[in-house]
Amino acid sequence: MIEFTTLSESGHHHFAKELFEESFPKEERPPFSQLEDRDENNFHFLVATIDDDEPIGILSYWTFEEFTYIEHFAIAKEYRGQGLGRAVFLNFMMQHQDQVVLEIELPNTETAEHRLEFYGDMGFTRNPQEYWQPSYDGKRLAIPMIIMSKYELDDGEFEDVKQILYTNVYRYTPKK
Repeated sequence: MIEFTTLSESGHHHFAKELFEESFPKEERPPFSQLEDRDENNFHFLVATIDDDEPIGILSYWTFEEFTYIEHFAIAKEYRGQGLGRAVFLNFMMQHQDQVVLEIELPNTETAEHRLEFYGDMGFTRNPQEYWQPSYDGKRLAIPMIIMSKYELDDGEFEDVKQILYTNVYRYTPKK
């Protein structure tokens, strides 16, 4: 059975840090220490486990009034290809019935194509609007990404999602 435990309550801090750093390019993630230190009521970092507390993955997300935003999701390499990623993701989705959004990189690599296909198989829609992920540290260039969502976003909803992410997750204010 799949269980979720908050990072602070799990005994798998090293596992979570290692999986986080190997799964996401440096330019697409904040330093792990920032995740540990986030004092936000609406930010959550979970470790997914099976059997007797065997860690298999991580999932970080934000809850906003309008939607839930999955910031990072990864399954350890040794558990990939066994359906566990799908099981963890569906378990999470059953607990979040409203709108859920996430960002993925453009499908320019085999891994990125696999991610697009995975989330599509999970019922997510690729929104057509242009989106750039701001730098977490404000020192790097923004990265073109795709916003996927449980329910398709119209232009107004997309702009609302973008503003909420920019303001709350990235602490970014676009220059006018």
